[in-house]
Amino acid sequence: MSAEDVVAIQNLKARYCVAVDALTADTVSAAEAFRSIFHQRAVAEYGGDPVIGIAALTEFLCSAIAGNSEWRVHMIHTPLIAVDGDRATGDWTLLVHLKRPGGPVDVLLGRYSDEFVRTAEGWRIARVRFLRQG
Repeated sequence: MSAEDVVAIQNLKARYCVAVDALTADTVSAAEAFRSIFHQRAVAEYGGDPVIGIAALTEFLCSAIAGNSEWRVHMIHTPLIAVDGDRATGDWTLLVHLKRPGGPVDVLLGRYSDEFVRTAEGWRIARVRFLRQG
């Protein structure tokens, strides 16, 4: 496991958070970012049925997530990253502040547990799992 791989994976996850936060302001740019973050056959688990493939995942994020708040700010903490060759895992604690449409500011707590794969273009998210706490 190299320090360069760990930093690249941390930056990839940070780009994911920035793209999710940008969904309410610029869905087109966020969708473009997702295409550079996720592996083509990525799987996402956000508490419902798994979303499979980059096209379905981008559509899900741009429709389901974009419309559930006026703004949001992701803060991820305590990364635990393990690299094994061209595959890696990463776990983060998540804190999100978000403004519900016409409602108050809400706080969301949870954990991300992800899998990554190294491609010719660099590291990509192969699986993202979110588990809400509380």
